[in-house]
Amino acid sequence: MNMSSVAAISYRRARPQSIRLKSSERCFSSTAPNPKQDDPWWSLSSLHKRVATIIATSLPDSSRSDLHQSLSKSLNSADSHKSHSIAEAIVSANARDVSVQHSSRHNAEKQKQIEKEIEQRALKTAQERMELELLAMKEQLKRKEEERIRLEKEQLKKREVERQREEAFTKWQEKVATEQQQEKETDDHAQTAEEEQNNDLNKDSDSSVQEQHHPILGPQIAHLPYKRIHLTDASKLASLPVYEKQRAYRHDRAKEMAKDKKKTLWMGIPGVISLMEEECGRLSILDGQHRVGMMALLSEEQRKIVEKNQNVNGDNGTQSTNNDKVDPLAQLDLENILVEVFLPQQKNNNTDTVLVDSKKQQPPPEEQDDKAIIFTEINKAEPIKLLDLPGVTNKRTRDVIDYAANHFYNAFPEMFSPSQKCRAPHLNLDNLRDALFASEVIKREKVGSGGELVRWMAKKNDELKEVYTSDAGLDDGKKVSENALKKAKKHEFYLGLESTWLYK
Repeated sequence: MNMSSVAAISYRRARPQSIRLKSSERCFSSTAPNPKQDDPWWSLSSLHKRVATIIATSLPDSSRSDLHQSLSKSLNSADSHKSHSIAEAIVSANARDVSVQHSSRHNAEKQKQIEKEIEQRALKTAQERMELELLAMKEQLKRKEEERIRLEKEQLKKREVERQREEAFTKWQEKVATEQQQEKETDDHAQTAEEEQNNDLNKDSDSSVQEQHHPILGPQIAHLPYKRIHLTDASKLASLPVYEKQRAYRHDRAKEMAKDKKKTLWMGIPGVISLMEEECGRLSILDGQHRVGMMALLSEEQRKIVEKNQNVNGDNGTQSTNNDKVDPLAQLDLENILVEVFLPQQKNNNTDTVLVDSKKQQPPPEEQDDKAIIFTEINKAEPIKLLDLPGVTNKRTRDVIDYAANHFYNAFPEMFSPSQKCRAPHLNLDNLRDALFASEVIKREKVGSGGELVRWMAKKNDELKEVYTSDAGLDDGKKVSENALKKAKKHEFYLGLESTWLYK
């Protein structure tokens, strides 16, 4: 008996009551489901509670560190499923997939066995997460300690300089004629010693920078087998060509980004600009062209600010000393932009590439284009939904939408696709969440809870069912493929056939 079959047994035993009902009844009950009672055994909430129990009971008090206790408490909280590692999510998703794909035919002993195996995997992922958190805490403490030592050394140095000055000044008062010369010699000696010390400290660093300084990209801070990392002046980036297969540059978008950036100047320029260096040395921008455009606009504004200040100082004949009115934009560092430069695939003496197996059939020429491969990989990631952006909506609205969307996702797993480009009659969970938010259903229908939103969506599903199962409805011009309609009827789920129900 394989694990998939056993997992299916456990799933049927533990899945929520609403899912065991007929498809027409399992999620359209008049009473909203209770999340604490409906959590299946494979959900992150259930797995977290089991892991929390193991962590809390398996260690003696003397070995239970603050981090263990903190992790156990966070895993046992009601919202633990909202904070998880990718590995934990994978364990839960695999268990869910096994439960959905197989029917249950096995005994209770096998049910306990599969749950125990999933529980052990969940414990392993939680322990890995705990180790990473501990490592991060140690790294943070290390950095704080290094900063403390640095500040302490600076303070000691300042105190020593002040002490020497006070001593020299006292001697100068006692013996003006002789002490003046001695004071001068002492100051000269201290200055020379300080310069020599600074030169010694920076000698190796300066030498390394000079050896690894690119004439266009500036200082190199890392060299990996497949790319280099540089700190580059934004003005240099604005002069580089853009990869020819990039989407068109939109100046309006760059201007809007520059306008928004002025509100967050304190954080500098986040992210990294991705470039490609060809074998001939030619550079091109693979990712970040609109950020480069934004920086070019900000750089021009900086230049105007500097010119304005110079004109004011020149007219007055004096230097401005009012530092309180310095424009924050003038202090934005645009000379040290983080840039990653991907390198072309290296070839050996047999002309086989390192990254392509010579025994396999070589891909077409266009697929061997390094720039195309890297550009595609960078842009494969799906963009974050509007609902998930910080500050766009409040936590209550997000919780209501998450509750309803997850309810249908768990009740109709066959009707949901992981792809955001899925076709009818399927829905994508993130697309559904975003559509519910963008259509302002909660505000328009005055929805007050996740249960109310579930009932509203169930009603809309019933209305679509009546349309698509009646001859009159189909004669109305509803264009749906035969296979899509067949699957929707089989599972009695019609919300994926169209999106008009969101706005009625």
